[in-house]
Amino acid sequence: MFNTFKKEFKACEIRFDQKTLVAVSGGVDSMVLWHLMHESKHLYGIAHVNFSLRGKESDADEELIAQVAQEREIPFHSKKVDTEKYAADNGLSIQMAARELRYDFFKELSQEFQYDCLSTAHHLEDDFETLLLNLNRGTGVKGLAGIRSTAKRFRPLLSFTKVEIREYADQNDVEFREDKSNESTTYDRNWFRHEIIDTWKQRNPAILNTMRQNLSHLKQTYDILEEFVQKESNQLRTELKEGYIEFATIDDLDRKNFYLFHVLSPLGFTVVQIDSMLTCITKKQVGKAFYGKEWSIYVDRDRLDVVKGGETQETEIIYVIDKNTSLITEPIQLEFKRLLVDEYKGELNRQFEVIDRDLLVFPLQLRKWKAGDKMRPLGMQGKKKVSDVLTDLKIARAQKENTFVLLSEGKVVWLVGHRLDDRFKVTDTSKKLLQIKL
Repeated sequence: MFNTFKKEFKACEIRFDQKTLVAVSGGVDSMVLWHLMHESKHLYGIAHVNFSLRGKESDADEELIAQVAQEREIPFHSKKVDTEKYAADNGLSIQMAARELRYDFFKELSQEFQYDCLSTAHHLEDDFETLLLNLNRGTGVKGLAGIRSTAKRFRPLLSFTKVEIREYADQNDVEFREDKSNESTTYDRNWFRHEIIDTWKQRNPAILNTMRQNLSHLKQTYDILEEFVQKESNQLRTELKEGYIEFATIDDLDRKNFYLFHVLSPLGFTVVQIDSMLTCITKKQVGKAFYGKEWSIYVDRDRLDVVKGGETQETEIIYVIDKNTSLITEPIQLEFKRLLVDEYKGELNRQFEVIDRDLLVFPLQLRKWKAGDKMRPLGMQGKKKVSDVLTDLKIARAQKENTFVLLSEGKVVWLVGHRLDDRFKVTDTSKKLLQIKL
């Protein structure tokens, strides 16, 4: 294992004089990575984030790492964070909050102490799980390539299985701690690990070796595809650097969605948004705006204007939904299904609503609710502030901040997951219906 590990440095062109920041959680994977790194004699330091999610167990993880770092006389950087509060304040899942906190800390350390690369203990099963997660999320061909190991993000354990890592730990007396939360299937990654991969291994004990080969081929295939796409999208990228993309350039492309996603997804724009942009171009809907995390795109008469930031950038991200949309997965997952009147059973369920489709004007818009939004809750005659509706429903602050409204021509159709607007309800005269499921 050690010899294979050393070869990874050469494969990623990492020199002995480069400083590596090694992310260590205290679990067997990262403690084995640490042991291998120490044996390799490369320059490195240790980084640990205490997420405060398991009380004394989290503190014990940090204490073990600090003790080993002191024994090995290695630079040790640690940070204790309130992950649950950060998740609530930013409308994130615990997993996403932990990821942001972790990588923000690593970035700070790299800048302050001049680390050249970050090394993490992702292994073969992690790579396999990531492929399945990406399939589930609909991330496209890039997602099939799984996790990459590069000179900046060094993942030297990707070719090793969990069994091989544990065997190395036993043979070399590597001390580590077990995280019992890894057994829970609450998180998607754990569900794929225990419900899919573990079951798959029982049916086909050789599946990990097969996936090792598959993932290697998929990574190589993606690299070839990336070279081709870079060439074909050269004009798009050239214009993007100038802050715009001409409609004429888009029209010349055989696969408009594919190439636009390639150049715009790094700016934070989703497949749904890009499909909506193309709809706006086709229908000449000048003035439409799309917001990513740090960029805005405005539809002009003959081009898309791409602007850093934006007036409403931090407070309003709008997703446009075309009449032919059947599913969106971002920012939340919604399924759209057309119904005939006789298919409607009149069931009450906050996870889906049935709406009079003839009353809707497409494209619809989906965004987080904001101060000043008003609606007419089902059964009421007058309008009411959305903020008051949420208060009456006693929605928790964290959930309230992550609540969306579905709009038709600026009118609230559905306070998603909570209340339908009375103006769009199904009546005896309704003929065409639309079921929207959360």
